[in-house]
Amino acid sequence: MSVTGVVKSYNPHKGWGFIECNGQDVFVNRKDTGGFSLSTGNQVQFTVTSTEKGAAAVNVRVLAPPEEASYFGEIKSFNPSKGFGFISCEAFPGQDVFVLRTDLPGGMAPQGGHCRFKVKMEPKGPMAADVQLLGAAGNQVQQMKSMGMLGWGKGGGKGWGMPPMPPWGFSPMMMLGKGFGKSKGKGLSKVDPAKKVWIGQLAEGVDWRALQEHMDKAGKTRWVEVFKGKGKGTAAAAYSTEEDAAKAVATLNGSVLGGAVLVVDAWAKKAA
Repeated sequence: MSVTGVVKSYNPHKGWGFIECNGQDVFVNRKDTGGFSLSTGNQVQFTVTSTEKGAAAVNVRVLAPPEEASYFGEIKSFNPSKGFGFISCEAFPGQDVFVLRTDLPGGMAPQGGHCRFKVKMEPKGPMAADVQLLGAAGNQVQQMKSMGMLGWGKGGGKGWGMPPMPPWGFSPMMMLGKGFGKSKGKGLSKVDPAKKVWIGQLAEGVDWRALQEHMDKAGKTRWVEVFKGKGKGTAAAAYSTEEDAAKAVATLNGSVLGGAVLVVDAWAKKAA
């Protein structure tokens, strides 16, 4: 039997809170909200179930028009060069939510990152607005802002401005300087440069196995190497085709691994 109540508190980062219903506080978990991200004061409809810790809400639905509700989703893909991507959300089954860079904090969307957003219903489908990155993705954006790596300015139109060297816009050679255009491993040296990608800002402790699993999201890798010494925090991956390498740059640049936002760029051979 469904009942109605009002959200008393909810933490979007932790994904839980309480609904007040008939003078009783009912626990609610993100996994039972059907893709909604609750806000204090929301009127909701739900079913009450009993648990060892007390009453809990399931099958929660926000009683508001789609444009007024907030939603929880995961960044499915984002193309930094084109400035758009897609969010997957349980509240919109069978379709992805389109998102523009101008609606993202800092203009970035790390693949796999969790987010809270509103929607504008367009003729082609839902479009995200007022996006807030949650958890590790949100923390990373805040750190990058504090370091001056992200920001708003006058240079990019519609209020968007970038620092001279944003993490998604620089060449590997600009960061590494001399001596890093060639592979440090024999496995990479035998691969066509067009089939290789450079990886930067790798979190400490991430080994080649974890990186390979992550990079395989774009296509099966032939070789993955995490560099040591002066190349610490950088790596490379080789694919069987140029298409897979290009897909890795398009879909995994800005993705999150080990709590850090990766830079994935085309392989740059050292200039002669």
